[in-house]
Amino acid sequence: MNRNEIVRQYKWMSILRVLVKIFTALFLVMIIGVCIYIGGKLYLSTEFFSMAEKFSSLFVAVFILGNWKSFMSYLQKLLTNYFEKKWGMSEKEIKDYISRRELLGDRPNLYVLPYVSRLCSLNEDGRWEQRTVLSGWFSEDEMILAFETDYTDSQIETLNEWWKQKDLFDTKNLMDLLFKLAIAQDGIHNDEWNMLMSLMTQLKFNKYYFDFFINRYSSLRTEFDDYEYKRSASTEEHSVSTLRPYFELLGLDENATDEEIKRAYHNLALLHHPDLPRNAARIEECETLMAKLNEANEKIRK
Repeated sequence: MNRNEIVRQYKWMSILRVLVKIFTALFLVMIIGVCIYIGGKLYLSTEFFSMAEKFSSLFVAVFILGNWKSFMSYLQKLLTNYFEKKWGMSEKEIKDYISRRELLGDRPNLYVLPYVSRLCSLNEDGRWEQRTVLSGWFSEDEMILAFETDYTDSQIETLNEWWKQKDLFDTKNLMDLLFKLAIAQDGIHNDEWNMLMSLMTQLKFNKYYFDFFINRYSSLRTEFDDYEYKRSASTEEHSVSTLRPYFELLGLDENATDEEIKRAYHNLALLHHPDLPRNAARIEECETLMAKLNEANEKIRK
């Protein structure tokens, strides 16, 4: 079933849940009313009614009140289980999908897919990994549209003008998705990196956000421009013994070349970067480890 159709049905199920709550509440009030009425009739019908029998209706009412929440939860669980089996998605997966869609604003199929299509076309060998990333944001039909549609430069330019009118926070959500898509498979290739940098320039990102994305994802680049690599390597001297723990963290000895350092850092980032889909279950661990790897890389290359 199409994911967008699942979302539509899920929203209807939310309305049905509210109706279940209303129905069970009305049913509860009716039962209590019947118990009170019967109890009152019995109490008035005999002068010798025992104390236990007098309070039987009250006991029933208290019992129903105590179990009402459990009963309602049971009904909702039955409802949820039925739809989860029908959809093939858990409620949490549906909520995550909806929240991601909302981050991209209205009609992401119109305002986001052209960028996705352009980026994916730069790495057609990574289709499986790209689909894995996009499945959390788009339906199957939308992914097919992204992979099979060629958007012209004029269409992209028109879209750029639309995004420039949006808040920077919304535009950052767009770039978050595109960077996560670019790192799929084996990291960010030069043409992908250049497209993302050019897009941020066109969308008027400030230096803070440029630095944020560069610092977060540059370790996953598969290539570096010569001028960038030379600029990152400093001539400042350090005692090798003080840097030994950093070399060991990268799995290198103290005589490693700049190219070996760069490659080791990149390979470890490909294993442990928190934004890689395969690390979704260990994000906190990866955040901590990447901070250590970043520090080691900076210390060694100063």
